[in-house]
Amino acid sequence: MLTIKKNIQPFFFLNLLLALYPLAYTLGNLAINLLTVVIIIFSLYKFRGKILPSENKNLSISLICFFFYLILVTFFSYWFAEKETENFLNNFWKSLLYLRYLFLFFIVSIMMEKGYLNLKYFFISAASLSFILGIDLIVQYNLGIDLFGFEQPEQLGKRRYSGFFGDELIAGGYLYRFSFFAIFFFCFKKLIKKNQIYLYFSVAFIFFLISIFISGNRMPLMLFIFSIFIFSILERKLRYVSVPIVFLLTLISVSIIKTDFKILPGEYKNSVSSFYNKSSEIILRSKDIIAYNPIYQHEMIYKDEKKDEFQEATKNKIEFKSGHLKIFNAGITTWKQNKIFGGGLRSFRINCEFKFNVYCAQHSHNYYTEILINTGVVGLLLFLIIGFFSLKNFFNLYFNQNLIFKQRCVLIPFFLVIISEFMPIRSAGNFFSTFNSTIFFIFLAVVANAKRDNTIIDHMKL
Repeated sequence: MLTIKKNIQPFFFLNLLLALYPLAYTLGNLAINLLTVVIIIFSLYKFRGKILPSENKNLSISLICFFFYLILVTFFSYWFAEKETENFLNNFWKSLLYLRYLFLFFIVSIMMEKGYLNLKYFFISAASLSFILGIDLIVQYNLGIDLFGFEQPEQLGKRRYSGFFGDELIAGGYLYRFSFFAIFFFCFKKLIKKNQIYLYFSVAFIFFLISIFISGNRMPLMLFIFSIFIFSILERKLRYVSVPIVFLLTLISVSIIKTDFKILPGEYKNSVSSFYNKSSEIILRSKDIIAYNPIYQHEMIYKDEKKDEFQEATKNKIEFKSGHLKIFNAGITTWKQNKIFGGGLRSFRINCEFKFNVYCAQHSHNYYTEILINTGVVGLLLFLIIGFFSLKNFFNLYFNQNLIFKQRCVLIPFFLVIISEFMPIRSAGNFFSTFNSTIFFIFLAVVANAKRDNTIIDHMKL
């Protein structure tokens, strides 16, 4: 134990820097990027540039191939571009800067490999800010103003709340990613009875479920519920609590649908009803998009000066009700321009063309279509290989290494977020954005590299 403490102490500052990410996420992309740069520079100095892990070589090779393939395909997209060459060039430079996430993944991996990583600080940071945000949302919902003086924007009525995020409606997404560290914080308490664990877990889960619901962010709410469902299957020790919770949530969901959403508060009834109806349409019509059902498609490109002609040409077509379905259709349509190799980083906003049932947003709102558009089938296969090796390593540890309950609970928050991120049928932000990529590659490094004999598992103060 003394040896481990000596190993960790020189990296105390680096562990603290990693623990600042939950705070950086409350401050915005600039803070996240600055923190990432500081961590990379400090780590390169501390490890003398040797940050490439010696274990999990297949995973490391797959990641290197994915990142450099993204750079390569973005460069060729610029080289052969016939339009918007300046944007393609900017995207090429951004693809080089995207390498920071590869460095970040390797830094967390090498810290775990050498026994330097202590995630207790990360748990404390994420749990504290999650509880503060949860309380803040409840206060804002009841009083119209939060603890920090932010008022509810009038245009949102009483349907969406942001807490201390102000005008940015991302509170639900923040809690979906970080609240699990609060829910499983009991794993750091040395002496805690089984009944106390059950009570704490139940109260914490219900608290954050209510907080995310109040935020009005519907997809984070669905992912949060999906995560507890996965947890109830994965972890046998808490099934006395998790299974009844899942059953109760299922019963409530069925009741809400059967009563045509009338049992919900007025401000949330229309929102949840709309989400349900549009989600149903997405599930039912996705196959028509992939198979290119002509009743929903038309090849004519929309232009304002030809609006009447466009309406005449598409008058016998069936229009999608869901805006997200139109964006998904835009993603599939744009991907088909460069199926195998993709169009390069951020090529969606350049190559997408407005057509019938095709809406060109800033990004495709789905990780898989985003990766297909940018890197094609080749890039998606590399991404899936990365996911395979990472989850394979995690399951080998979780089920085969005789971990005690508290040790498994240290890993669970990282796994639940990663498995939700890999869900193909979900609306999401841009995978290649700072907000999503940073947390994805940090959490993936923990999931992929945890071992029975490294600091995160064997040497924490449990």
